[in-house]
Amino acid sequence: MRTQEVLSPACGLEAAQRAAGIPLRYAQQGVSLASAAMGGARVLEPLRHYPARDVRDAAAGTRFYYHAHTSRRCPPDEHGHFHLFDWPGGQPSGADFFHVAGLSLDARGQALRWFTTNRWVTGEHWRPAEDIVAALPRFEVRTHGRLAPVADWLSAMVQLFAPQIATLVRRRDAVMARHITRLGREAALEDREMDVVTECRVSLPQRIRQLSA
Repeated sequence: MRTQEVLSPACGLEAAQRAAGIPLRYAQQGVSLASAAMGGARVLEPLRHYPARDVRDAAAGTRFYYHAHTSRRCPPDEHGHFHLFDWPGGQPSGADFFHVAGLSLDARGQALRWFTTNRWVTGEHWRPAEDIVAALPRFEVRTHGRLAPVADWLSAMVQLFAPQIATLVRRRDAVMARHITRLGREAALEDREMDVVTECRVSLPQRIRQLSA
């Protein structure tokens, strides 16, 4: 399958160790990953970015933030979600970026689902699925300070679930192709009735078992 081309066994095992180990270290300190993602804030305000200026890796051209808001497609136990971005030319600023995927957490910091969004949600430069799939093996966000472990965890999660993300963005393109046929390109990409396009549930223990097998 094409979705297996983006994850090597060695990469998967290393990513699994980071994805499991970082939340465990937070838990030993009495902190959930969801709380850590808020960067010290006590209240999660709707639509506000955490951190306020996002986490950016200038060398990798990647970026993420955590936030929360209502949606018809949100799981009932969702605390908030990350949005992950890639700038193909590096330097995570300007308009030439694409949305890699979103990742929802519950209040305990357990990952709930990966999802893709319509263009209007993030204002991204819309790119075909294969551009996103090609970027997955090199996706990484490095930063300093209190959000460094969160950035490392997200980088590991992208590597660990790269096959699933690849499947989601390819399905996204298929769904949007039908939507564009009905409405036209611009109307479809700006359709406020469609925010989440595709999604899949996440089970980190199950994914680690798959790799171990």
